[in-house]
Amino acid sequence: MIKGLIFDMDGTLIQNMPYHMKAFDTQAARHGYELLQPVTNRFYGRHNDEIFLNVAPQWVIDEFGLQYLSEEKEAIYRELYAGHVALTEGLDLLLADAKAKGVKCYVGSAAPRVNAEFVWSEGQLDAKLDGYVCGDDVVNFKPHPEIFLTCCERMGLAPEDCVVFEDAISGIKAGLAAGCKVVALSTSSISPEDLSALGDIALLPNFEGVTIDSLEKMLG
Repeated sequence: MIKGLIFDMDGTLIQNMPYHMKAFDTQAARHGYELLQPVTNRFYGRHNDEIFLNVAPQWVIDEFGLQYLSEEKEAIYRELYAGHVALTEGLDLLLADAKAKGVKCYVGSAAPRVNAEFVWSEGQLDAKLDGYVCGDDVVNFKPHPEIFLTCCERMGLAPEDCVVFEDAISGIKAGLAAGCKVVALSTSSISPEDLSALGDIALLPNFEGVTIDSLEKMLG
């Protein structure tokens, strides 16, 4: 029996990845450098420090530092995304069904608290979700399971009674490592073949028509 749902935020709860990618480009243009490679879906679910080490020229990292670059990039992202925050299509109905059936719902994201609070406020999520765990709440980031284990702990539920929804490979690995059931969404353009190769996970294209009953049937 499903007792808890845990949603990754970026690319799962909300479709904000184009705004993140535009933020990296906007920041580079602001400081007069070109990214060494575009920020694509292969970086989804990764911490900003890791992304910058792969895409920013070394002189940029030396001059500004990873913390400044990360905080500035996230501020740009929030400026770009303000007024556009909306739950992924179909998710409103799933959350309403979960609430009606007494299933707890949490967000588990590596995003900094300022981003989580921004989405929480802009998306008016108080009435729809029970809480969130963000990157500021943990020591280890995905694919380490700490974020999802912390969600389970705060909900007072065992991991095996919870379903994790993810769109990134690192997050899927984290959900499996936590001992949760995992549903992978193909919203981030990761191929079904790549997703299914990660382990015992269910695959969905989106949240359209998904209910607690359909999840329990799908997950056995």
